[in-house]
Amino acid sequence: MPFRLKISIAAYITALNVSLLTSLVLLWPGEASPVGLPNDRRFLLLAVVAGALGSYIHLASSFVEHAGRQCLDTTWAWWYFLRPMVGSALAMTVYFVLRAGLISGATSEATNSLNPYGIAAICALSGMFSRQATEKLRDVFGKVCSVEKKEELTELREQVDEP
Repeated sequence: MPFRLKISIAAYITALNVSLLTSLVLLWPGEASPVGLPNDRRFLLLAVVAGALGSYIHLASSFVEHAGRQCLDTTWAWWYFLRPMVGSALAMTVYFVLRAGLISGATSEATNSLNPYGIAAICALSGMFSRQATEKLRDVFGKVCSVEKKEELTELREQVDEP
C-alpha cells in the first residue's frame, strides 16, 4: 500500500475514534445531556454510534496488525473506510430487533427504562462481530418468517376443513 494511503487511513482512524467517542458522550442519556433529543431518537443514535464503534475496533485492530507486519494491501482501503457504516447499519437493525422483542429476553419497554449500557454493548458487539450478528439475525428472520410454519398452518386448515 502506498505510504500516502497508509497515512490517510491512519488519520481517518484517528479522527473516527475521536468523533465516535465524543458522539457517545454527547448522546449518553442523562439529566444534563447537551443533546436535546427525545429518548427514542437518542437511543437510536446511541445504537448507530455504538455499532460504528464496534466496527472501528475491528478495523483499527486489523489496520495496526497488517501495518505492523507490513502487509497492507491497497484493495482493502475501501474496507477500512466503509466498515463503520456497515457496523452502524447492522447495529440499528439489531436495535430494532431487540426493541421489537424478537430475541428472547428483550421487551418493548419505554425508553425511560432501557439500559443504555446494555444497548451500547449489544450494538457495539454487533458492529465488532458483524458476521456472527448477521447469522443471528438470519436465525431470527428464519423463525419469524418460517416457510415450515406456513405449511403446517395450511395442513392444519385442510384437516379442519375436511369432514
